[in-house]
Amino acid sequence: MSGAPLPPDLKKQMQKAVVSHTDCSPEMLQEIMDVATGMIDKCSASDGVKIETACKMIKEALDKQYGTAWHCVIGKGYSFDITSQNGTLLYFFYQGEYSVMVFKC
Repeated sequence: MSGAPLPPDLKKQMQKAVVSHTDCSPEMLQEIMDVATGMIDKCSASDGVKIETACKMIKEALDKQYGTAWHCVIGKGYSFDITSQNGTLLYFFYQGEYSVMVFKC
């Protein structure tokens, strides 16, 4: 099944976000997850997620809520090595195929 799109019924079952790594407080974690998953869902269409639009909307929402300098990366296969402010890093998987990284530097 490598490279093939997920069937819609399986994708629906995988709507829950799975946190891989975070150093955020539980309250901030939940707020960021709500913003990020909401924006990804909002930018979803029948042909997939508009990743650039979702990233921009997540960044703007977090900049407004927590101050400037937030960054968002959404993709299907990437590696990273970043430096972020303590308590602002969140890396999670969503919809079974997207990895999302949000951080403030």
